[in-house]
Amino acid sequence: MSSIKNVLAVVSDATSGRATLETALRVGRHLGCHIDAMHVRTDPTSALPLVGEAMSGAMVDEMMGVAEKESGQRAAKARNVYDSLLAREGMSDSQAAPGRQVGFSTTWLEAAGVEEQVVALRGCRADISVVARPTGDGETAALMTLNAALMQSGRPVIAAPPLPTDGAARSGPFKKVAVFWNGSSEATRAVAAAMPFLIKADDVIVLRVEEEEWYAETGDLEAHLAHHGVHTVVSKVLPREGRTGRSLLYAAGDIGADMMVMGAYTRSKLRQLILGSVTGYVMQHAILPVLLSH
Repeated sequence: MSSIKNVLAVVSDATSGRATLETALRVGRHLGCHIDAMHVRTDPTSALPLVGEAMSGAMVDEMMGVAEKESGQRAAKARNVYDSLLAREGMSDSQAAPGRQVGFSTTWLEAAGVEEQVVALRGCRADISVVARPTGDGETAALMTLNAALMQSGRPVIAAPPLPTDGAARSGPFKKVAVFWNGSSEATRAVAAAMPFLIKADDVIVLRVEEEEWYAETGDLEAHLAHHGVHTVVSKVLPREGRTGRSLLYAAGDIGADMMVMGAYTRSKLRQLILGSVTGYVMQHAILPVLLSH
């Protein structure tokens, strides 16, 4: 049985939220688990500028009213995406008490506050979170939410890729899983978190890059996976050429991987400054779900 029983899917808005939900529903269907789809409404008080007594009471009330209206519209659009996807799946929203849901099910949740703060607190009560990865340099809020889930919840995170230009999201089981292995504690935790996916996969491909800071043989990892019933494991060593993140994504694409598993931010701060962050590159460019753990 899968050790992943409940998944938190962060539905920020209608666009990125659909990408999150598509990945979360795929996970729920694959593992037979429950999905909590959560939208965080902006607290109107946080939208007020810090102007002290420069604003009149009427102006404050007007600004709060506008912010609350915009927050409600954003929430309604996100909920519409959720309802349309459930209709497509032939499902309905489940409001059963926790533990009463049987198999693959979903529940819509709404909270108010600062999204990254709410996600960090709520994520610690899920087995794994699904968050849309940023799709551009300007998406600071999306990156902050993803990093909050990854660094503060104490749980693994699946970074959901954006939808293809034709709008047709990937579906079906996760048959091929690529694992980026460098022997770090972060990679070790990522492998442990991904075990339900690795056990169900037809093929697991371990990718190793010849890095100076982290370099680990894969024999022990293959034996460990075999003890857990992961039978088909192939290891590949990628040459150290250019960006490690680019090499990983190319390799995952070449083998037709449905998911990538990797530790997050395993390089030292100095090497990240000089060489760049492998995690950051992957989160900016991946077109497949990436399971991360820190």
